[in-house]
Amino acid sequence: MILYFELIAIVSLFCLGLRAVTDDGMIGYPIRKWALNNFPAWGKPIVLCSTCMSSFWGTIIYWSHALSLTGYDHFMVANWLGVCISSAFVNSVLWAYYESINNCKV
Repeated sequence: MILYFELIAIVSLFCLGLRAVTDDGMIGYPIRKWALNNFPAWGKPIVLCSTCMSSFWGTIIYWSHALSLTGYDHFMVANWLGVCISSAFVNSVLWAYYESINNCKV
């Protein structure tokens, strides 16, 4: 159970960090701009939308970590869905908070 919450935290921190470094004026903005211009629909789960990113990056992080620990188990699918959906919620809440404090800067 601890691993479940650790994976939610890892996925959320990774997605939020990636989204933050690809924001306007940041070092990764050219990646965001390229995805926005060339692949707006496919770019959302990769770099454009912090909530959507948990589906793509959560899948990669979860399965690479889970399969490295043990073999495949049927409960892993339920855990994977839970990690991705929970991470999407955490990403949404924390990104809204980040934007609210970022807009307060003068």
